[in-house]
Amino acid sequence: MEEKRVVPMIHVPDVRATVDWYREIGFTVNATYGDDGDGLSFAILSFGSSQVMFNSGGQPSTRDRREVDLYVYADNVDDLYRWLKDRVEVQAGPHDTFYGMREFIIRDLNRFWITFGQDSAFGLLMNGIREGNVELVRTALGVAPDKGGVKPETLAAALAAAGDNNNAEIKDMLKKAGAVPPREVDAEILQSYVGRYKGEHGIEFNVTFKDGKLCAAPGGQQPLSLMAVDETTFRPIAFDNYGSVTFNVEAGKAIGCALKHGGHTMELTRAEES
Repeated sequence: MEEKRVVPMIHVPDVRATVDWYREIGFTVNATYGDDGDGLSFAILSFGSSQVMFNSGGQPSTRDRREVDLYVYADNVDDLYRWLKDRVEVQAGPHDTFYGMREFIIRDLNRFWITFGQDSAFGLLMNGIREGNVELVRTALGVAPDKGGVKPETLAAALAAAGDNNNAEIKDMLKKAGAVPPREVDAEILQSYVGRYKGEHGIEFNVTFKDGKLCAAPGGQQPLSLMAVDETTFRPIAFDNYGSVTFNVEAGKAIGCALKHGGHTMELTRAEES
């Protein structure tokens, strides 16, 4: 019995031109149909273990973002980028994402986005800590700086995450790599930040305190454990370069907070408990 899977089918204006373009960037042509007079009407291509189908009938577009993106898991995305960058339209060069992937983005000839991604050093590091996998942590710490190597603030977050892990070898490796324990903030101060914070357009940010840690999340989302940058500013442990929350304190009481994310800052006011 064939394994259960989902294969995207994308309608394009010219199947033959699309097949030729994808073949040039490393995809394999598995099957083509309608190749008798009027050209191709359907094709199946693969990249590694994944597949994509192209069908005729699609319309051209000049929009910045089309209806469908392709996300391709790959090895050595930096090397792949160097090989592709002069033969395709690049949307974004190699970069590390807050969710633990190293990616670059190109457009195909029909202007669909294709993102090539692999675990970033941060992603490998956090996966290794969660799994107690010493070799994975060692691999992450060995990533070169020009390929998104681990930053000092990332090491601190990793050490904070390892606090819930009893693997002493991993903690020792992090410290030898330069990890400095995050700042400790008194539990009474952390508890003083607990509450609901509201902003414009119904934005709500909930802060809780559990197992000695400050946690927060927008609306009803899953709370994220926070790490102290200083006594009033915190960042998520599980995400890299995601942003921060800074509490506005007056007379020993948090009256609001500022959420920073992606270069933007949003001011919220603490909601009074009824």
